[in-house]
Amino acid sequence: MIRACDTDKPCLHLVYEMWDSMIENVKAAIYRYEGKQLGESSSFYDVVHSILIERWTVNNTPLHCLAHSLNPKIQEELLRIKI
Repeated sequence: MIRACDTDKPCLHLVYEMWDSMIENVKAAIYRYEGKQLGESSSFYDVVHSILIERWTVNNTPLHCLAHSLNPKIQEELLRIKI
């Protein structure tokens, strides 16, 4: 995430999507390493997930929400869903 955001281009609107995909990628990696199916329970993933959500809660700001909602890509997806 740091590498993607370390640029001169505006990227604040991408933070929401990056967090969501990062959590899913971490889950897939942990379950693959433990040899478990995604529907099973993993105590290690539960701990990691709670840490990630706690960090997200601390770092989530109204500015991130606004940037995400004004992202043209999101607007296109919402229009496509309505049609």
